[in-house]
Amino acid sequence: MNLQVTYQPKANAVATFTRAGSAIAVATCARAWSGRRLTLAASQKVLRRTLLSSSMVLLWWATSAAQDVNVQLATEEPPHYVGVSAIVQLTVDGLEADPQPQCVAESSSPDVRVRLAGISPRIVQRMFQSGTQIRRIQQVTHTIQFRVTADKPGDYEIGPFVITQGKTEKRVDAITMSFAEVPTTDDMRIQLQMPESAYPDQRVPVTIRWWFAGDTDNVNQLRIDGTMLDEFQFAPDRTPERGGSRLPIETEEGTIALAATAERQSVDGKEFTVVSAQRTLIPNRPGTYEIAPITATIQWVTQWDQRRRSPLGDFGIGGSLLEEAFGGRRRPAKVELFRAAGEPLTFEVKPFPSQGRPESFSGAVGNGFSLDVTADRTVVRVGDPIRLTLHLRGDGNIEGATLPPLSADGGLDPRHFRLPAGDVTGVLQDDQDGKQFVVSVRVLDESINEIPSIAYSWFDAETERYQTTRSEPIALRVMPAQVVGADAVVSNQSALSPSEPATNDPSAQSARSSGPRRFSLSGADLAIERDPQRLLTGSTSLLARPSLQFAGYALGSLCLIVALVDRKRRQVDPAIRKASAVVRAQRGRIAAAERLSEKEAAKQIAEALRVAHLEVPETDRSAIERIIAECESIAYKPGDDADARISPDLLGRALAAIDTLKPSNSTA
Repeated sequence: MNLQVTYQPKANAVATFTRAGSAIAVATCARAWSGRRLTLAASQKVLRRTLLSSSMVLLWWATSAAQDVNVQLATEEPPHYVGVSAIVQLTVDGLEADPQPQCVAESSSPDVRVRLAGISPRIVQRMFQSGTQIRRIQQVTHTIQFRVTADKPGDYEIGPFVITQGKTEKRVDAITMSFAEVPTTDDMRIQLQMPESAYPDQRVPVTIRWWFAGDTDNVNQLRIDGTMLDEFQFAPDRTPERGGSRLPIETEEGTIALAATAERQSVDGKEFTVVSAQRTLIPNRPGTYEIAPITATIQWVTQWDQRRRSPLGDFGIGGSLLEEAFGGRRRPAKVELFRAAGEPLTFEVKPFPSQGRPESFSGAVGNGFSLDVTADRTVVRVGDPIRLTLHLRGDGNIEGATLPPLSADGGLDPRHFRLPAGDVTGVLQDDQDGKQFVVSVRVLDESINEIPSIAYSWFDAETERYQTTRSEPIALRVMPAQVVGADAVVSNQSALSPSEPATNDPSAQSARSSGPRRFSLSGADLAIERDPQRLLTGSTSLLARPSLQFAGYALGSLCLIVALVDRKRRQVDPAIRKASAVVRAQRGRIAAAERLSEKEAAKQIAEALRVAHLEVPETDRSAIERIIAECESIAYKPGDDADARISPDLLGRALAAIDTLKPSNSTA
């Protein structure tokens, strides 16, 4: 890529200043040597000190100048063509290394798209010694790139650009770029094929086909603009096989290579190479969308340079489509551009029908769903928790599926069961065998003999009708709760029966004495001592010492406090203690994700949030779902950078979200 610099201030000032500093140093030593006042060693010492002083002054001047934000703007060398993105690059000096600056293009024509391609810093540190001190100067340069794509030929004003970092703001004037029309050819076609309508969260197949009637070995570069679909979400794309065909698609996130199939077809008497790739689109909100025509642009090589070979090659086509990407292909000597455009499309995302919508419908779309329910115990007392595991399977949007209320459509009656409040999120199985939900319920009525079947409904987009499946009921034995009252406490005394007469018979007294002994006050001296002399006389016993008495009182108070704390701990529901332990363990997993790679950390954070939220389902799930969605987008994004680490901001928000999960009695 050749860039054409359009703005480069202060380029000659540094060189002039450097030459001036060197001239001063040479002149100083020349005067000292001509006067014969210094020896050769002393002259060299003066020269070194003078050069060091000049370098320090030069570095100080460079640091002071760097405090002013200096921007150099460059564009990719023209000509620029319609449908082919051109690079606009801003090189910024004078900003700090952190935080990353932000840059936007404030205005542009509706016929031109300006997309931020990336911001990358370059940090250069210089160290120098002044006497016994070592000084360090850091120079930071940020490179900001935009991709500019025009849909129609003409002259367009790009910008102005606004660069911000904290309270620092720098504006760069707009530039004018000209885009020329690219000729079309009957030897190339492009098509985007998708259904005319769908429902939210439905899996929609999107097929992209590219036809070419010429020799694909002479296609140096193929660009297919797929940005018209960037407002939608897509399921993870299939990884291309090694040596297999690939189709390059440009998106807002960059160019992706889709796994494709190539075949030969005869159309209108011409033999075409047809390359097809498929993606799965996921609409997320109802509405009518106008899809702009998909376009394809190629560089057709009319002459190859046989003398040189490209060290990196071009993104070219040969053998199987794009299998020689970044290989050692020949360098083209002459190329021509050709462009093809598809047809505009209208795509409607229809809302779910309200008529006939079951209470157990929670947004699932697809077909063939089934729900299996198991319980961790089937013999319980009234009030005991029962942990239910629900396993959902089906062909549809399992990833985003949630559990409807357990009482929906004749499920668990809230009068007989204590149910979790709010929606329940689940965890995807590692083997892609559906999604698992775990909830805790309590039986409130000992007359209950089963856990009723739980209903789950989904919308079949093909028949446009709601479908419902039910789990199998689970037999249950419920025993009454065991309550211990004051009258059930066993005493250590055996009182006489009211009908038992008092007697002085020794044999009767002996028979009573052989039974449980009782406390008796017979013969005890209960008189109150009134003699002051005896009351005021101190005891000579060791236990009567004040220090031991104080220690006894302190020990008794400590035992009382420990007993109160233990009593409070025992009163906590075991299910709550277990939920708190699970939340603490998952918080540790989130904190430990800082040491993992970006993708592994994102997967671990999302899984930990899901598991923790299962234990506290009554809390607000919106914030946690947003963090989980952000983690999944990182985990499934294309490419794999082993050195990348999870964003500290995302990690902090995940820790803050899990800290809000406080188990309570309603959890169980």
